[in-house]
Amino acid sequence: MEKLLQVENLKVRFKTNEGYVSTVNGVSLEMKKGEILAIVGESGSGKSVTSLSILDILPPNGEVYDGEVYLEDKNLNKISKNEYRKLRGKEMSMIFQEPMTALNPVFTIGFQLRESLQLNLKMKKSEATKKGIEMLELVGIPDAEKVMTRFPHQLSGGMRQRVMIAIALSCDPKLLIADEPTTALDVTIQKQILKLMKNIREKLNTGILIITHDLGVVAEIADRVAVMYAGEIVEEASVFELFKNPKHPYTRGLMASIPKIHDVVDKLHSIEGMVPNPAEMPSGCKFHPRCPLADNECVSNHPKLEKISDTHAKRCFKV
Repeated sequence: MEKLLQVENLKVRFKTNEGYVSTVNGVSLEMKKGEILAIVGESGSGKSVTSLSILDILPPNGEVYDGEVYLEDKNLNKISKNEYRKLRGKEMSMIFQEPMTALNPVFTIGFQLRESLQLNLKMKKSEATKKGIEMLELVGIPDAEKVMTRFPHQLSGGMRQRVMIAIALSCDPKLLIADEPTTALDVTIQKQILKLMKNIREKLNTGILIITHDLGVVAEIADRVAVMYAGEIVEEASVFELFKNPKHPYTRGLMASIPKIHDVVDKLHSIEGMVPNPAEMPSGCKFHPRCPLADNECVSNHPKLEKISDTHAKRCFKV
């Protein structure tokens, strides 16, 4: 498969009243065309900031201060803000975490679909309307013509999420970034959205980068997985390898936290402690204050992400 996305040593920081705080510390990723890569980790691990950096839509106080991002053979660090704006929607697109806030409440679904098509593909209004109806049908929305006339508040959560996917896919992007696409949806709708995303990958050969903390979603949809903790990737593997043989103590802790239907326990497993504050990162391995295997080496030295095999890498001295 051809290379679609390459992120090299990405570092992101935010300006605060106390000075700069780094939230992503040297993340490197690679994706092929038509591949589904999941980034998984607890809240605060840097998953969403990584995805916003790829699209160059960080908040005003955030900045990428090191690293490079390539889309195919194009270095996105070397292009202007205007060129970046033209890439968004057309070649790279995003499904945001909460469709009710991502969709504009004062415009109809049809207006918001047409806007993307007219802006990026220079379509006439009639062409954009026709394409918009086709996109709603593609994502499984019945009576698409009627839905085009409705406002976001008139649709259910699952329908709004499908509309977001339709807008994101309307210009046939090569890369789709989905930030927690199934959060706040019931289990049945979650299943439908994940099936829809897999169908889209098969039909359009779209590369999908999915951001999630839900390992059930990862098992259902991903080809490969990158586990993030405290702004770093601590393990990367194919989805089969990660579930069969997790190496990093953090990944093992996440796996152990999944409730098992056949096990009756008084208390669910949890990882002790909290994700560190980005302004007060521990020395050495960032996970050592919570790790059952940590020793003096872990406190003093920072482990590198090392390859175990061609498809598996881990950042740990002890495994």
